[in-house]
Amino acid sequence: MKLEKGMLATLSDGKDYVVMSTIKLDNIIYVYLVEHEKLDNMKFCIEDMENGKTKLTEVDNINLRQSLLKEFINQLQQKLQ
Repeated sequence: MKLEKGMLATLSDGKDYVVMSTIKLDNIIYVYLVEHEKLDNMKFCIEDMENGKTKLTEVDNINLRQSLLKEFINQLQQKLQ
């Protein structure tokens, strides 16, 4: 199942996260998530399919996270125009 805005996803930390947005860059789907209970906890993950199920892998590279944040902000700005 492809993740869409507003869906809940439970990560390996056992916490529920809300899908805020997705973006495809260089054939990789990135997902911007915010913890459902604690809105200041955000994560960027890579969305993959494994055995027919959606798998999320957290992005741990700080440079990639900064780049993704800029891309998600640009995407939001384009939607607001």
